[in-house]
Amino acid sequence: MNGFIGLDFATESARALLLNEAGQVLARTSAKLAPVIVGADGSRKQDPKSWILALDQILSEICQQATDLKINPIALSITATSGTFVLCDQTGAPLSDGVMYNDGTANSPLERAAKLGFPNSYFKHVPEYLVSYLTGENNCATDWSHALKTGVDLASKDWSPAARAQAGSIGLPIVCAPGALLGEVSKSHKLPPLKIYAGMTDGCTAQISAGGADFGNAVTTLGTTMVLKLISKVNVSGPGFYSHLVPESMWLAGGASNLGGISLQEFSDLNALGQRAGEYGPAKTIRYPLVGSGERFPIANKNLTALATEESSDEVENYRSTLEGIGFAERLSYEILRAAGAPALNAVTTVGGGAKSATWNLIRATILNLEITARPDAGSDLGAAMIAVAASSSGSLSENLAKIALQPGTHYEPLRTESSRIQESYEKFLVLIANHRG
Repeated sequence: MNGFIGLDFATESARALLLNEAGQVLARTSAKLAPVIVGADGSRKQDPKSWILALDQILSEICQQATDLKINPIALSITATSGTFVLCDQTGAPLSDGVMYNDGTANSPLERAAKLGFPNSYFKHVPEYLVSYLTGENNCATDWSHALKTGVDLASKDWSPAARAQAGSIGLPIVCAPGALLGEVSKSHKLPPLKIYAGMTDGCTAQISAGGADFGNAVTTLGTTMVLKLISKVNVSGPGFYSHLVPESMWLAGGASNLGGISLQEFSDLNALGQRAGEYGPAKTIRYPLVGSGERFPIANKNLTALATEESSDEVENYRSTLEGIGFAERLSYEILRAAGAPALNAVTTVGGGAKSATWNLIRATILNLEITARPDAGSDLGAAMIAVAASSSGSLSENLAKIALQPGTHYEPLRTESSRIQESYEKFLVLIANHRG
């Protein structure tokens, strides 16, 4: 039986997943990445050598697990955070630190690259850097999903003139479609001759892993931050949101918030707090629970900090209002997408660590007034493996992805007894943030 590998390079760790053609997850492994170093200037850097070390570890481990299971791994795809990059020399060796997607030194990846002071270098997002290492070829293409924030024009499927001008003497990779064949793992790595297919960003692969190829279906990923994607027939964009194209005709419209699991870092024993928050009912405090400064979506405001109508009376109230605040931001995000021309929301699936919280899922279902399906075992690594499966067959990548079977999820219905109070709280939330939306 053939196997397909998905590699996911997130902020804190890298993961590998082995999938078969029937959509069954056969094995998983992970490795830690170097810590992100936050500078006084708002910079967020990571040692790119840790990406290579993690890649060697997880790819070796997942291939060994495949051998133990008598599976023949034949292809892989890589997903990573959108906009994270490194500048390299002509041999592919890093000249700079890895610059993270949320680096605060400039507004875009190419502006950040220009500030690093390495003319005549080569710009590589995480996947190109890793694929170059695996293939031994330094001119690896970038897919138009990972390169979207950097400056790819999806109408031409190439770099925009503005991006080329901004890059100056920094070399940009050629642009290809997600699912394109990039090469094969070099024999020097003593691994199977895996074919490597271009992937998509982690927000897109999380959407793919949760399934639901119908227009109006959405996926909210609750990890360190919150990423939202809604399947649309049209390309919509605006402050903090944009659309990715899955060949040949599916648009994934959405954005990423700085809210998410990071907003819960002040709390301990989340399981006990979750149970008590579920029994507590809607919070009196209305909150936009940012950690630090700056927000991307649904509020595009680099100076925004945490907002609250009042101090919470106790820890449970504080925790409950934090969960609700993230849920309110989720609802507003989908309303903004709808106003921009995306379809009305008809189904929401949730993935990531936050999807494991029954209390949070019930709160969010009530806020959205819509059933939520949780797939906590889905994720970006699974989505990347699904791209490897779909790309290995002929035809449309989006159509091939829709054919892959998925495991059933857990369904959460809105709590009708709390609906009216939650609606009142949402209206107060809109008032709270009104002067900060730009």
